[in-house]
Amino acid sequence: MTHKKGFILLAVIAVLTAASAALVMASLSARLSAKGISVSVDLAQAKAASNAVLARAVLGLGEETSLYADGRPYEFAINEVQLTYWLIDTRGLIDLNGADEDLLSAFFAHLGQTTPDAAALAATIIDWRDEDDDPRTSGAEKRDYQNAGLPEPGNRAFVDVSELRGVFGMGATLYKAAAPYFFAGSGLKIPEALNAPIPVLDILPITPVQRSDILSRRQKAEQPLSLDTPSQTSGETPVEDNVDSPNTYLLLVEAKLPSGTKQAEQLVFSTRPHTGEYAILSRRTLPIGLAEQLYGPDSKNDPS
Repeated sequence: MTHKKGFILLAVIAVLTAASAALVMASLSARLSAKGISVSVDLAQAKAASNAVLARAVLGLGEETSLYADGRPYEFAINEVQLTYWLIDTRGLIDLNGADEDLLSAFFAHLGQTTPDAAALAATIIDWRDEDDDPRTSGAEKRDYQNAGLPEPGNRAFVDVSELRGVFGMGATLYKAAAPYFFAGSGLKIPEALNAPIPVLDILPITPVQRSDILSRRQKAEQPLSLDTPSQTSGETPVEDNVDSPNTYLLLVEAKLPSGTKQAEQLVFSTRPHTGEYAILSRRTLPIGLAEQLYGPDSKNDPS
């Protein structure tokens, strides 16, 4: 009888232990599920806030007191979500389809490449986008790619900046450092200085006074001037942007939610012929702080 009672007691203990474990697992699962739901809600809220910034940016480009697409930071809040965003006109970036060898070489040298390496990369980019298979001096064409076991060059205009990664001699580290300052455009030869981020601005044919004026006005949130108009004159001539002309912009948004969640995104959009119309071309998440690192007043461009 005693053995029977002992067996029953052990069985009861086993059942209680199993039930307790099940409750713990159920509680943990519920907490994880609730946490997952909370994160999903936060991300949805951050995305909605980014959409609000996009609409604000598009409309701001058409207002009399415009937003300036030169990488200066803007801030505002919506539904307790704190937002910082940077708007960048791609005309201030280096056009892979228009920049010549000298500009490309100067940029890669500015990123720390040796003069021969910078010149080779510049020539190879031109070779990638031209239609022939004749390599330039220190460039590379079809045979070079084949010998290296690489996909052949496009022999056409670049469609997306990501294609730069496939250019002969373009390493992953250098690509990561260079890509944010390029765009695949319609053939702009020289970036617009007033919209150029610092690493691009540094290689453009402007005077130190002009460079200083551009950066000073960004930092002070002042209206940029035409480079032909000295800032010391009393009759300042503001830069006029043809908002009725389609153009492409980068919009980088960082959102901080009341829960403490942070989310950063990059949107690429084009404006349409009429004010307020736009099309989103791409959208991706970014690490927090990257926008300020790439386009801020203390932007670094060392690929090491």
